[in-house]
Amino acid sequence: MFRKSNYAWWIFAGTCLISLVGFGLIINTVGLFYGPISVAFHVGRAEVALMSSFQNIAAAIVLLFAGKIMAKVSVKWVLVVCFAVIGVGLASLSSANSMIHFYVVWTLIGICQPFAIILSIPVLLGNWFQKKLGTVMGIALGISAVGGTLFNPLISSVITNSGWRTGLLVEGLIVLITMVPTALFILKDKPSGSQKAYGFDPNSTALDQEKSLTGLTLKESLKTPMFYLIAFAMVALQFVAGFVQHISAHIVNIGMPLTIGATVVSGVMMGAAVGKITIGYLLDKFNNGLVIVIYTLFGIIGWSGLQIMHSSPLLVGSGFILGLGQGVLLVALPFFTRTQFGLKDYSNILSVISMFGAVSSAAAVSIDGMFFDISKSYAIPLTLNVFLYIFSGIAVVISISIAKKVVVKLGGSQHAE
Repeated sequence: MFRKSNYAWWIFAGTCLISLVGFGLIINTVGLFYGPISVAFHVGRAEVALMSSFQNIAAAIVLLFAGKIMAKVSVKWVLVVCFAVIGVGLASLSSANSMIHFYVVWTLIGICQPFAIILSIPVLLGNWFQKKLGTVMGIALGISAVGGTLFNPLISSVITNSGWRTGLLVEGLIVLITMVPTALFILKDKPSGSQKAYGFDPNSTALDQEKSLTGLTLKESLKTPMFYLIAFAMVALQFVAGFVQHISAHIVNIGMPLTIGATVVSGVMMGAAVGKITIGYLLDKFNNGLVIVIYTLFGIIGWSGLQIMHSSPLLVGSGFILGLGQGVLLVALPFFTRTQFGLKDYSNILSVISMFGAVSSAAAVSIDGMFFDISKSYAIPLTLNVFLYIFSGIAVVISISIAKKVVVKLGGSQHAE
């Protein structure tokens, strides 16, 4: 399958590794270090969580222009540089003597994140797959949850047995050993010479160009209620997602070991993987409003269970269920951005909405930590997450019900359903 003419599958494998290590290790394990770092430097959780806030703020700012940069320079070399910076930065934290070091490194990671992790997967797969793009995109993104499931127990075990400094050194080495060579020797920006995108059809170009002109521009979308409903849902659900980095700390705070906390986070990651795959399929097959209601209920049940349950199996089960609910954020919101506004300015509209979400996630990590420092409990943010799921689900359902009428009135895309 991996003949020269099918190099697209090497690209697919590379993007799966980006998802596995980028999301699964770099993004999803940071919460494991909050407690140990807080103790080591005698600071509150909110002060420790600031490093993630700086990361997300930097990522939100860079998201505004990252797509334009990646369109003009070599994606391959951008990835080489970004993963080298991330790997060296994480390894350097093993010798950190102050929180300033953490703030600087995680800000640099935030700058690299849109290029190396967020945009690289859709950009590379979009260049190399003209058929089965949705399938390979779903699988590649779903691998992130597998990475979280694998790396959370691995890193928590390293922290428990050898300390947090060794844990950070291990993370940095994993990034340098796996991602830099992958970017350098496997990933290529786009097909060249005899290489062709998977499913390449010379006659499809005109049709693709015609499709790309349908829909609303960003300026036009700002005049619609759907933009603000989807943006609200993005902000609300990204705020909820910001708590994932505190889950292991919450489990420890209710009297259980860090290894159980890591297992619960792994349950969340696995649930998110299943949620990504299933919600995409169901949105294509069934009434979209009903699907959103079902997955919103998953979120409500999961976050409620995380607050009231106190046994390991039930906490892991709650984590898996709330992970299913994350399918609304991870798949449904980009899906509805495309179906409600069309393809004409899709990436620009999605990047702006995603920027709002990144800012919300950045604020959530520190706000959740602040609530803990004040009350010595995560009860308030967990309750807030339940209500945010309710309100975001309502917002998305309303956007579905009014989208077609509004878009047709503006003379735009006919994709809205």
